[in-house]
Amino acid sequence: MASFRIVLRGLLRTPLFTAIAIVSLALGIGANTAIFSLLDQLLLRTLPVQNPRELAYLYHVGPVQGSSSSDEGSGSPFSYPAFREMQKEQTAFAGLAGARNEQASLAYKNSASHGTARMVSGNYFGLLGVRPAIGRLFTEEDDRTPGGHPLAILGYSYWVSSFGADPAVLNQTIGVNGYPMTIVGVAQKGFGAEKLGTPPEVYLPICMRKEIVPDLRANTLSDRRSYWVTLFGRMKPGQTLQQAETAINVTYRGQLQQDVELLRQPKPDFLARFKAKKVILKEGQYGRGGLRDETRRPMLLLMGITALVLLIACANVANLLLARGAARTREVAVRLAMGASRGQLIRQLLTESCVLAVAGGALGLLGAWWTVRGLLAAVPPSRGLNGYLSSSLDGRVMLFSLALSVATGIVFGLFPALQATKADLVSSLKSQVGQASPTASANRFRKSLVTAQMAISLLLLISAGLFGKTLLNLSSVNLGIRTDHLVTFSLLPKLNKYTDQAVAAFHEQLTDRLAAIPGVTLVSSAQVPVIANSTSSQSITIEGYTPPSDDGAGSDYNLIGAGFFRTIGIPLLGGREFTRSDNLAAPKVAIVNEAFVRQFFARQNPLGRHLARGSPKTTSPDLEIVGVVKDARYADMKQPPPPVFYTPLQQAERWNYVVFYLRTALDPEHVAPQVRRAVASLDPNLPIRQLKTMEAQIEENMFAERMLSSLTTAFAGLATLLAAVGLYGVLAFNVARRTREIGIRMALGAGATQVRSLVVREVALMLVIGTMAGVAAAAAAGKFVQSFLFGMKPLDAAVYGLAAGLLWLIAMGAAYLPVRRATSVDPMVALRYE
Repeated sequence: MASFRIVLRGLLRTPLFTAIAIVSLALGIGANTAIFSLLDQLLLRTLPVQNPRELAYLYHVGPVQGSSSSDEGSGSPFSYPAFREMQKEQTAFAGLAGARNEQASLAYKNSASHGTARMVSGNYFGLLGVRPAIGRLFTEEDDRTPGGHPLAILGYSYWVSSFGADPAVLNQTIGVNGYPMTIVGVAQKGFGAEKLGTPPEVYLPICMRKEIVPDLRANTLSDRRSYWVTLFGRMKPGQTLQQAETAINVTYRGQLQQDVELLRQPKPDFLARFKAKKVILKEGQYGRGGLRDETRRPMLLLMGITALVLLIACANVANLLLARGAARTREVAVRLAMGASRGQLIRQLLTESCVLAVAGGALGLLGAWWTVRGLLAAVPPSRGLNGYLSSSLDGRVMLFSLALSVATGIVFGLFPALQATKADLVSSLKSQVGQASPTASANRFRKSLVTAQMAISLLLLISAGLFGKTLLNLSSVNLGIRTDHLVTFSLLPKLNKYTDQAVAAFHEQLTDRLAAIPGVTLVSSAQVPVIANSTSSQSITIEGYTPPSDDGAGSDYNLIGAGFFRTIGIPLLGGREFTRSDNLAAPKVAIVNEAFVRQFFARQNPLGRHLARGSPKTTSPDLEIVGVVKDARYADMKQPPPPVFYTPLQQAERWNYVVFYLRTALDPEHVAPQVRRAVASLDPNLPIRQLKTMEAQIEENMFAERMLSSLTTAFAGLATLLAAVGLYGVLAFNVARRTREIGIRMALGAGATQVRSLVVREVALMLVIGTMAGVAAAAAAGKFVQSFLFGMKPLDAAVYGLAAGLLWLIAMGAAYLPVRRATSVDPMVALRYE
């Protein structure tokens, strides 16, 4: 304790040194803590359930015949009958549970909203070990009879945000897709689902799927050819994943044989692959879904960048401690002469560096909280992270920050402590003011640290340049549409029990009301949203076109309303647009884009030609091409326009997702309240989804690139600033150390230019070596960052040259004051300098 007080008094006697060291470390540790907080939530944290390491997710890889849809992207779902039979017969697990996300239109006391319903089997919560916050959770008795259990459990976040955490919601009725459900409980705080992402608003018994999901073509609860349930199980204690996989496949063989008997005229190759299917297990403690895979590379990249920033901060503090140690040479020598051991002094100096690091870490926590909060506020809802990530810094993050601080204090403080305690007692005690010259090894170490700082700064500047140019390339992409003064929103009327005919009638009424809004000049609609990462493709048959293989031809497509191309700004190159008269009673028509013409008509005039959805075996061309439009980006800004054909919404027999587009003469933001009133005037219980400007939607498309570019630029700027401070400190220290030498040179006739060259050569050598190392490191990292770039290669000469030039400019700016100080030395004063 006495030693600790001595350390504190010593630091307080040098407030400038202490403040600079703490702030430098706070910047580095805070940046690392912020990114670690996100990385921990996305990649490292296990599910908040009982014994998550016992969980395993089931997939069956291989072909299917019938329908297959999954809420897990590339996941392989099971049919509901197969799930129930496996649940009864299996012996590999303590239990099997099934689940599926569905879109939900939620209505409670005349308040409508949209969200997600997690359809779960009755044993879902019990198998996970999840407890209720209030009320109760489902049991297997709540999932016995199809359509017979209209019960709902609220997600905790939804309960807090929409119901004010009011316990009186129990036994109240909430409308889910137009069906009344009784609220019987609220899930525990912190639990979302075994599938990662935004937590569902409500949980419903899986046996209620037919009542909740509109427009199901078959009873999916009894159809073995309909694959849609994702499964997970809890392994028995002591069982390995491989053992469980072997055991569950014994059960699965019987289910597979039943599915084989239902195949319709399978080809031999298909039949062989179908019979070879087996269940594959994946560990379940981290949750399922593609979120971890999507975020792993960006998060590891950002973690690496912040680690480099911390290294630069540590190098600065190490240089400060070396300078401080050189100034305390006489003090150390006196203490050694009085009997203190070198080990005692090293411990004291390491304590000093650790105190600085822990203080920096404490200050860095504030910066980390602010950074995470800002980052999460910038994440758009479409990313599926709302309610999943938290800005609070929990015990794991605090422990990481503390461990990083202590490790940092030891690492950057060890060499200065060793240098400061190996003083020559005789020469140090003879020194008049205790300013013995530092050893050659200490000087080389200081210069090596600065050189490394230059290299790391250049690496980060090049990375920032690459990501910045990627963002610039994306921003300059010709989308093929006019995004200004364009408002978009979507509706899912079928979730409110609308029939196809009712949706069509609602569409016409709403189009008229939207067109009547003051300032709205054009209104149209579509089924597939424009440049929103949504696609819809179709096998097609084209009059006069022979596909190159038996797979037939395929194209993306969209169903659009009248005046769609004028509304979103895609030029019509030939023919006509759709009008309201292109309805079910009119001849079937289509419009194609330039890419479609290039691929299927060899640039010939397609007007008057015919095509059809489906293969030649099942259909004949019955859609007349009446127009050609200019190419425009379809789903993704990064992908060139694919072949697309369009058909009229008014000729659709089945209506699903409807996206509206409004062209305005006024500020688009002023139209939003009137849009809400127009929809509510027709149906107050129909929630509006994703009401935004088209420019906002494009910004959301570029969110990942913008965030990566912004963070990398910020960290690169911070690193370069710290490196410049480090360079200044080394040069200032060396100029002060060589004051007597400079005075002698000037007294012997050396001019200002010759003295200046002493310092400039020192800077240039460090910069040349640092530049070479930084360029080599950036080139080596090129393959890793390639997947993040757009419209460029990792070895971009312009970016490398600009980054190196900026580094040299900043470094020379940092060297200006030491160079000027060196040339302003008075020879007479310098000769008396000690």
